[in-house]
Amino acid sequence: MTNKPVQKSKTAPLVLMCLAPLFAVSPLIVAAIGVRISPECAVAPNCSAGALAYFILLTVPIGLVVFIIGLIMLLRAKRTKSPKS
Repeated sequence: MTNKPVQKSKTAPLVLMCLAPLFAVSPLIVAAIGVRISPECAVAPNCSAGALAYFILLTVPIGLVVFIIGLIMLLRAKRTKSPKS
């Protein structure tokens, strides 16, 4: 008998907890790349790469919620004992 369900239940929360901060700052990463590609975007007031930074107001709370969900899932997976074969 294998412990594959137990192993999967510990892997998913770790993936969520690693991807949540990346999702939270992804608009800043995309905006930085956009400004690098088109330098006049850094001074133009109507540039879409500069406006992307405002999406962080939406993605940080979502990333925080996903991180907390992953943490709760990890704590629940550690709390449950693996079945003995």
